[in-house]
This record gives sequence, C-alpha cells and structure tokens, in this order.
Amino acid sequence: MEIIVILFSIVAGIMTGIITGLIPGIHVNTIAAIMVSLSTVLYGYGMDGTSIAVYIASVAVTHAFFDYIPSLFLGVPNDEVFALLPGHRMVREGRGIEALHLSIKGSWNGIQMGVVILVIVLIMQSKGIDLLGAVDAYIKPYLFWILLIISLILILSETRKLWAFFIFMLSGLFGIIVLGSPLVPSTGSAFNGLFPALAGIFGVSGLILSLFEKTGDFPKQKNSTKLPMSSFEVWSSSVRGTGAGMAVGLLPGLGAANAATLLLMIENFLGKNKKQDTSTYSYIVTTSAINTSDTLFGIAALYFIEKTRSGASVAMSQLFGGTFPLLALVAVIIGIAISGFVAMTIMQRYSMYIAHSISKLDFKGLNLAVLIFLGLFIYLTLGDWGIVILVGGAYLGLLPPLLNVRRAQAMGFFLVPVMLFYSGNQADIVSYLHLEANIKYYEELEVTKMAFYLLISLGIAGLSYILSVLMRRIVVKK
Repeated sequence: MEIIVILFSIVAGIMTGIITGLIPGIHVNTIAAIMVSLSTVLYGYGMDGTSIAVYIASVAVTHAFFDYIPSLFLGVPNDEVFALLPGHRMVREGRGIEALHLSIKGSWNGIQMGVVILVIVLIMQSKGIDLLGAVDAYIKPYLFWILLIISLILILSETRKLWAFFIFMLSGLFGIIVLGSPLVPSTGSAFNGLFPALAGIFGVSGLILSLFEKTGDFPKQKNSTKLPMSSFEVWSSSVRGTGAGMAVGLLPGLGAANAATLLLMIENFLGKNKKQDTSTYSYIVTTSAINTSDTLFGIAALYFIEKTRSGASVAMSQLFGGTFPLLALVAVIIGIAISGFVAMTIMQRYSMYIAHSISKLDFKGLNLAVLIFLGLFIYLTLGDWGIVILVGGAYLGLLPPLLNVRRAQAMGFFLVPVMLFYSGNQADIVSYLHLEANIKYYEELEVTKMAFYLLISLGIAGLSYILSVLMRRIVVKK
C-alpha cells in the first residue's frame, strides 16, 4: 500500500510540475507551502510525511525541466534584447528546439550525477564516514568570508558596479526586515514573509515588466534535435553545473541565480579560447544542470547537515518536525530520479508540439492572470501585510532590469542576513533596528479556508485570462 501511495505521489507531482513549469511566475515554493498547509487533510487519505515529501520533490524536479519552455517560447523579446539571452538568440535563429534539448540534457545529467554522488555519500556514511557533515563543520567558521568573497566577485563583475552594490545592500536590508519582523504568520507556518517577498522579487516584478515588453514575431522553428556540441562538451558542462548546484544546495544564502552568473563568466571565458563560441550552448547546459542538482542537494542537506537550503526543504522540515529520516531521503531520491526520467522522456518526444502550443498562448493575458492569482491568494491568506511585502519585493525586483544589473544581485535578500548571522553581529543589528518588538504570531490557516482561497484565486485568474483573450480578439477585429 505504501508503495502505491508513493507512486501516486510521484505521478501527481509530475503532473503538477508540468503545469507550474509551463506557467510563468509560479514557483515550486508556492506549491510546497500549500501542500504543508493541506497535509493534515492528506493524512486522512492515507498519505504521510514521506509521500508528501516525494510529491513536493517530484513537483520541484519536473518544474525544473519544464520551466525552460515558457522562458524560451513565451513572449519572445524584440531584437534589442536577444543579445542578452543565450536561449532566445537560438529561438530567433529558428533553433529553439536545439536549445530546449540542450536544457533537457543538462537537467537529466544533473540528476544522474547528483544521485550517484548522494548514493556514494550514503554508502560512506553507512561505513562511519560522514563526508558532507565533515565538510560542513570544516567550512562553517569561514562561511562569512566565503559568502562575502562570492558576493564581491558578483558585484565587481557588473558593468554598473555602484548600482549593483546598491541593489545588493537594499535587498539585504529588505531581507533583514522581512526575516526579523514577520508581520505575517511566523516562520513555523507554511506561509510566512518569505512567500510574498520572493514572489514579489522573482515573480511579480518579471510579470509586470513583461506586460510592457514589446515582443517580436515568433520565428518558425526547425524540428532539429541534434545537439550543436559534442557529448564530451555536454558532459563537461553538466559536471560544472552539477558541482555548482551541489555548492548552492549545501551553502546557505546562495541561489541558482548566483551560481548561473558565476558559470556564465566561466563559459564566456572558455568560449573566448576556442574557435567556435560554445559559451551559449554550455551556459544552457550548465544552468539546467544547476537547477536540477540544486533541487536534489537542497533537500539532501536537510538529512546530512540538518539545514534547510530551499523552499522544498523548508516544507519537508515542517512535515517531519525539523528532522528528516533516512527512509524519506531514499524515497525522495527515487522519486526525483523517476520524475526526472519521465519529464525528460516527455520533453524529448513532444518538445516541438509543446513549444508550438505554448507559443500560441496569449502571453500578456497569461502573465496578467498569474499576477491576479498571486496578489489575490497572498491577500486572502496573509492579509494586508502580505500585500505590503509583495509590493515591496516587486519594487525591489524591478530595479535590476531597469538599472541594467543582473537580477542575481537581489539574492542579497538572503546573503546579507546570512552573512550577518555568521559574522556574529546579527543580534546587534536586529536590536538596533528594534525588530524584535515587531514580531507577531498568527494562528495557522484552516484547511477548508486554504482550499477555498485557492479555488477563488484560481477561478478569478482563469476568468481574467479568458476575458483578456476575448478583449484582444475584439480589438483585432475592429
């Protein structure tokens, strides 16, 4: 019976991950938070913490495969923006399917290598060698300096260094305030200040910009699945991506955006030393490997070093009361491997059809619908302060593209508070800002209310998309 429940969780996770991956602006953290809130009801239907964790992991890894599709084929930017986006450059040349298959390769290789590494680490642990625990204990005294050096490298690599520094520090201040004064449900709840803050910085801000973006005509795509780089180059790029994903998954404060930025610098350097510029292809493979391996190691960190490194791992920590049993980790690893294989197979066989279908969607109408969903859902679940944090995060997320700075600088939201913690000065700063006095705690949302709010938000968002499409057709006819 337990195996059947686990398999059902994997299948449901794959289906959910496909949907969230194809819709821009929806993040895995949203699904994870909802699942934790609904966990008490799910327990009554035969599911336990392990099966819910497997579901969340399956959603996360499937999402990592499919979210490259809308970034490539939805709302293709005009010619002025193409030079900044490696994948879009290939779409403009009619080679979007090739770019998609590079992403598929990188994502699947990241899972394969990540699983092999974790199996080796588990075998070593069974023999009394706690490799990841030893590494964590060794680097812990130096984490402040490690994160500071990485942050400085990312800032100094920018063309507009002062603006990059400003955005990084402003993001950090926003992070200190949100994390230090939860004006919405406390950190023990599935929904807290992180949800609207991250939705604003990395979701809503991009959706708002897309509403005002000029998009070009969608170029006709060649149905070519032949990779434009050798197997060795694909694997070497995947190794770099998996290594970066492992580092991001185990180190606090860092995100995939930081790792992707560092690797872009490396890929550009390697491309300059070759006759053929492979930086574009390598970047797609490495960033895809980062996304899937980060998902895997972010969850594994909960077991090996008892630390949460992602929204999914935070949700799983809440499911198990702060711990993460070995059986749950093994089930999650198996779930990720199966989900990754199924997602890869679907993408390989139906990539042309999916790309063609997704390009036919009303891009701006879809983005508007997602904006309405996020805003309404956050207001209903978190109230006025949730909207205040969402708007603050959105304003912050708008700054990097408007000031021509990488969006990765907004990861100061996590990095600055984490660096403060490891510097030993966190208590003084929090006390100086009088944040302790602002802490408020709320009761958990009832499951029936959560489901009702979710249905209302989805219904109104869906209706807004339909109305947007109808209005656009009326305008075109006129």
